[in-house]
Amino acid sequence: MSRIRTLAKNTTMLFVANVISYLLGFFTTLYTARYLGVEGFGVLSLALSLTGIFGVFTDLGLGTLTTREVSRDKSQANRYIGNTAVMKVFLAFLTFGLIALAVYILNYPQTVKNVVYLITLSVIFGAFTGIFNSIFQAFEKMEYMSLNIILNAVLMLAGVLTVIYYGFDIIALASVYFISSGIILILTFFIYSWKFFLPKIHLDLNFWKPTLNEASFFGLSSILVVIYFYIDSVMLSIMVGNSAVGIYNAAYKLIFVLLFIPSVFVTSIFPLMSQHFESAKNLLKLEYEKSVKYLFAIAMFIFVYGFVFADKIILIIYGGNYTASIAALQALIFVVPIIFITNLFGNILGAINRQKAITIVTGANALINITLNLILIPKFSYIGASAATVATEGLGFILMFTYLSKYFFKISLTQNILKTIFSSILVLISVYYLKINVNWITSAVFGLFAYVLLLYAMKIVTKDDIKIFKGIL
Repeated sequence: MSRIRTLAKNTTMLFVANVISYLLGFFTTLYTARYLGVEGFGVLSLALSLTGIFGVFTDLGLGTLTTREVSRDKSQANRYIGNTAVMKVFLAFLTFGLIALAVYILNYPQTVKNVVYLITLSVIFGAFTGIFNSIFQAFEKMEYMSLNIILNAVLMLAGVLTVIYYGFDIIALASVYFISSGIILILTFFIYSWKFFLPKIHLDLNFWKPTLNEASFFGLSSILVVIYFYIDSVMLSIMVGNSAVGIYNAAYKLIFVLLFIPSVFVTSIFPLMSQHFESAKNLLKLEYEKSVKYLFAIAMFIFVYGFVFADKIILIIYGGNYTASIAALQALIFVVPIIFITNLFGNILGAINRQKAITIVTGANALINITLNLILIPKFSYIGASAATVATEGLGFILMFTYLSKYFFKISLTQNILKTIFSSILVLISVYYLKINVNWITSAVFGLFAYVLLLYAMKIVTKDDIKIFKGIL
């Protein structure tokens, strides 16, 4: 199978799996938020944020390093999986200890602690599942990752519906995360043993030190990333209260869901970039430019619709109790065009052995995010947290774009970004006018066709691009 067909197959499989997953996840979030209410949803969101921050210690970059190195030399798969499994046992104990210490210091109520502990166990199970997924990705066997993604979404929705049907409390709902991740881990182990080889434990201490050193940059970057992804919820909980966390996360989770779009693409392209960044730079430059163009065009469409139709989105999904989340969504939606591209930038830097640059950027992001949250949350609550998130991602975009332009490839801002922004502004004005003066459904339909036509008329999407889409299909 040619490289383009392999990339197309993997991207399509992951895209379909993620669409199904996030469609089911949409209903899972909807039912969870409505069932728990603003306060209860805030508690669950807080637990997910805390475990998100400390959960990165279960991996410390080992997964990304494994994918990169095994994609270059498939014979190293058994060595990596056998050693990283043992490493992650120690990292799992470290993670649980750090989270236990955090909830003790923050002095949360016992119910909140129990929810955090259950979510922590699910994160630990997920870390061991990640070992196998790293090998699947390195071998470009995304169908197995896709199966895990879909099954996890099915189990989560089924579990949440069961909790609601029987009227169980938030502890039972948190247990759904724990049970689902445990089932996925067992299934992944059997798939790996069946399709690859039975994993064997390795204790090669000479392998550990250089591996941990190399992975440390990925790990440190991951720690810094999750800090500025999740610290806002923790700080909102401390400074304002769990209700503000619930309001903020109702909007934030919708944004987070959209990240599957760039994630699917970069997951598929990462092994290709890792293998050929030295030997096929012209090809990679072409793929880089097209990736920026396509991802930004999709992101700007989402931005326009998210901003204009925020009220409809929040009220339809969450109901009248979450009207305060409308303003949060309109503020957070500005981050979508930025984060779509920074997601791509970060993976490119990792693929070409520039993980130190990622660490510097994420360190700057974490610092500015915490500083802005300390300033803005006391004055503006969840709106302040939203503004801090947008500003943080904007800084990351500027730093990574500057670095890539200087040391990797320079792309045309006019062709890939500015034209798309201009087209999006025209559509936004038209859609907003029709929403106010006609109705929102007519406005939404008109905006879709207008945006597609403008992309073609402005030559953002060309005939060659259409040929590529047809070829992939």
